[in-house]
Amino acid sequence: MIKLKIHPGCTPKYMSKLSSACDVVSRVDMDIEAGSVGKVPTGVWIEDLTQDGKLFEIQIRARSGLSLKKISLANGVGTIDADFKDEICVLLKNDSDCTFHIKAQDRIAQMVLSEVIRFDFLPVGEQRSGGFGSTGISNK
Repeated sequence: MIKLKIHPGCTPKYMSKLSSACDVVSRVDMDIEAGSVGKVPTGVWIEDLTQDGKLFEIQIRARSGLSLKKISLANGVGTIDADFKDEICVLLKNDSDCTFHIKAQDRIAQMVLSEVIRFDFLPVGEQRSGGFGSTGISNK
């Protein structure tokens, strides 16, 4: 059953009846200096992303209002796999000329739940052994 663990005050929210993505917020106050990237915690963890034998992923997408301020996702679109158990964080890149101030509960990105259909003929690696960025390590 699809289930998230959510820190108090950090509940993602659909901003309208027809929104396809919900907004996620920062769990903390923090600053991202001009020209740098910040790892912003959202207060959201995955407990289960399977349902009726189907596999799902979470996609993290930029908010257009922040993009106008030259604040974007450092990795374009973030993919959160079903077996990722750490807190979901958003990598925000500050391409402006000044420090970007974030307050707890500021909306920082959008989150979409998507069903995944995998290529059944491709090999599958081992069980996840780490958190943020851990599958980016070379297989040698």
